[in-house]
Amino acid sequence: MRVAQVIINRPAKQLHKPLSYLMPEKFGNVLPGTRVLIPLGHSREEGILIGYEELVEPPEFTLRNIVQVLDSEPWFTPEMMDTARRLNEYYLFSYGDALRLFTVNKTLKSYEAPKEEWLVVMPDFSIDQFSERKKKQRELAQYVLEVGGASKALLLAKGFSRMVIKQVSEAKGITIESRFKATKTTFTELLTEEVNIPLTQAQQSVYEPIQEAMNSHEHKTFLLHGVTGSGKTQLYLRATAKCISQDKTAIILVPEIILTDQIVRRFVETFGDEVVVFHSKLTVQQRNNNWERLRRKDSHIIIGARSAVFAPAEDIGLIVVDEEHDTSYKQEDMVRYHARNVALWRGEAHNCPVILGSATPAITSYYKAKQGEYHLLELPHRIFEQPMPKVTIVDMKEEILHGNYSVFSDAMSRLIQKTLHEHNQMIILLNRRGYSTFVMCRDCGETIMCPHCDVAMVYHQSGEELRCHYCEHHEPIPTVCPKCNSKRIKFFGSGTQKVEEELRRHFKSARIARLDQDVTKNKQMAEDILHDFGAHKYDILLGTQMVSKGHDFKDVTAVGILTADSVLNIPVYTASERTFDLLTQTSGRAGRGGDKTGSVVIQTYNPLNYAIIKSKAHDYVGFYHEEIQNRKALGYPPFREMIHMVVRHQDMETLESIANRIVDDLEAHKGGDEDILINGPYEATIKKVRDMYRLAIMIRGTDLTNLKEYIYNSWIFTQEGLLIDVDPV
Repeated sequence: MRVAQVIINRPAKQLHKPLSYLMPEKFGNVLPGTRVLIPLGHSREEGILIGYEELVEPPEFTLRNIVQVLDSEPWFTPEMMDTARRLNEYYLFSYGDALRLFTVNKTLKSYEAPKEEWLVVMPDFSIDQFSERKKKQRELAQYVLEVGGASKALLLAKGFSRMVIKQVSEAKGITIESRFKATKTTFTELLTEEVNIPLTQAQQSVYEPIQEAMNSHEHKTFLLHGVTGSGKTQLYLRATAKCISQDKTAIILVPEIILTDQIVRRFVETFGDEVVVFHSKLTVQQRNNNWERLRRKDSHIIIGARSAVFAPAEDIGLIVVDEEHDTSYKQEDMVRYHARNVALWRGEAHNCPVILGSATPAITSYYKAKQGEYHLLELPHRIFEQPMPKVTIVDMKEEILHGNYSVFSDAMSRLIQKTLHEHNQMIILLNRRGYSTFVMCRDCGETIMCPHCDVAMVYHQSGEELRCHYCEHHEPIPTVCPKCNSKRIKFFGSGTQKVEEELRRHFKSARIARLDQDVTKNKQMAEDILHDFGAHKYDILLGTQMVSKGHDFKDVTAVGILTADSVLNIPVYTASERTFDLLTQTSGRAGRGGDKTGSVVIQTYNPLNYAIIKSKAHDYVGFYHEEIQNRKALGYPPFREMIHMVVRHQDMETLESIANRIVDDLEAHKGGDEDILINGPYEATIKKVRDMYRLAIMIRGTDLTNLKEYIYNSWIFTQEGLLIDVDPV
């Protein structure tokens, strides 16, 4: 008996396993990956057919028929289904949740997508039909002849007038086609001539093995370790051009689409309508529009943040993960996965190269490259041998001893003044938003805490209120201490709002922009601020980690980092790595404008920490050697796998009972395997969030495959309130 296996298409932990149904003959041969309508209890549910199973004997229960087939062809290709299965097994979330990740960039709604007119070149087209005097017509004709065709919108963006476009469109050998319109990014107005910069000798030597892999359609993972400003983007462009010349699709992943607009612009400038951009601001219609363009092969390049790795492309020829070290590639909500791993799996399935690029590669990635699992490519110098910025480390303990209690050290103040005097620009990083980091009573020491989370409330000057950054609870500033009724309430610490105020007080002529989550809740504002800063409408850009990612401003000669220890003190095993990445990446924003050298001041209370010392010298390899020794000694990745569990419940006694039962069950299953270590339950770093108490369990082992399989098929997986994070970062 042939039985259809169906996964319910909605998030429900209790329904994470496939259900069996009969496929009526009237539906014919329905392929896996097709959506179907099935009876479930007294209702009907949408499901996804994942395959068939041959039963030797009839089951003990009555099989019901599939009610309806919802698609004329499968929604999911075999590759997508295999990748979803790998996600399901590796990251321990349901197969249905994994499949739904591939629907992020397309929706069920069908409609007539907006179209636009294209000038398409026919074989009998010739530039010679335009006289030498008609320079603009000949220039446009030459362009469309080279690219084979272009939309009128793109030609307008490139500066050709409507009259010139009309004259060329009426010429012999040009036909007008109506094609699905590309969804433009907010960078359309910045389109310029195509970028066709020749590679340097160093870039060429790095590009050749990538080109060889693309020619042979071979899956290889390349770790491109290039210092900031070494020209990694130009290599991405060259590899992408090769990919689309093979009529294949390239996926370019960036950490945050809004904050990496420069790489998007470079691609749009070079490839025009070949590019579609997937990001959270797109409407349903725009997502459908982009998907339709890809399906019809009107576009071959996908640029987007983490979720773009699930773009439903069937002919992937290249995947690039830019800034591959960035923690934003790890999805931390609901289904937890790392986009870098998904990129590698899809590259393997499509037999195409994957480029992981970074000035500060993830420790695990560099380790795999040193072990030969990845192919290491290095660009150790900036283009045209531009010097790396000079970095000064300031011990803030010394500043206090000399009577300087300001948020700015003397060296930082001098650098700001020098930058303003020379009419250059500066980026200042402070990884704390708000005005003050906490509010405390000076008499009894009571800190004002969030009533729903075990965290201190943060003072925000805008709105004159205290705010929780975990649940967004907010309340007025208390006039008296809630514990002792003292009126001696004081604000401690400095957030970006307070530093902005200090900058305006001390440097009155400076034009200052602030970039943090409070300012950029409207994502358009982030783009506007970065665009205006790039146009030198501001002298200083102050912000959180947003200012450290991928920016390339030619007039930025100075960088200031106010609290290098903010990430170093986070209680995670990657704290040193995150610190080194942040300092090195932010420092690398300085001195990228050709003849302008860069200067960086880093303020810290831990000047002897190896992450800070190595970042001063831009010494990634030196940092890697120290960090990898520590990881090996302590049994952290890449030497051991990790699973972090957080159990949540409103009642602490019930929570402890559930957490202890999980640990006991896992200990019993592992038996005498001393390689697997189970720690906990213990209080999570934040023991209460949104009125839910939290206990943590950490599992470490050389190979946790069997334990993962047990967890998925046991009661543990369906336990309400349990969060499972494989490979926590």
